[in-house]
Amino acid sequence: MSFLSIIIAIALLLALISWLTGYRLPIQRRTQSLGGGSSSIQRERGVARSTRKRLVGLVGGNAAVAQRLVSDVQHRNPGRTEQWCWEKAIYDIERDRRA
Repeated sequence: MSFLSIIIAIALLLALISWLTGYRLPIQRRTQSLGGGSSSIQRERGVARSTRKRLVGLVGGNAAVAQRLVSDVQHRNPGRTEQWCWEKAIYDIERDRRA
């Protein structure tokens, strides 16, 4: 077996393991919007789509309000992750509605 064949086999094995475990390379990307227009929620790195959709649903589909709530949570909790801030905004809305 040649050296090149061994290298290719190792690369394929690593690719398969990465694909199966869901590992993604930490590639820097610009923020992408999820829809057209200025009212769309921007795709932030590390925020699950289901989390974003849930918050937007709780605020009646108004993406600008959802983004403003998340920004407010980020301002009050500077060391927290983006995902945590989205989940906290959801928790706050649900808590306020129970009261």
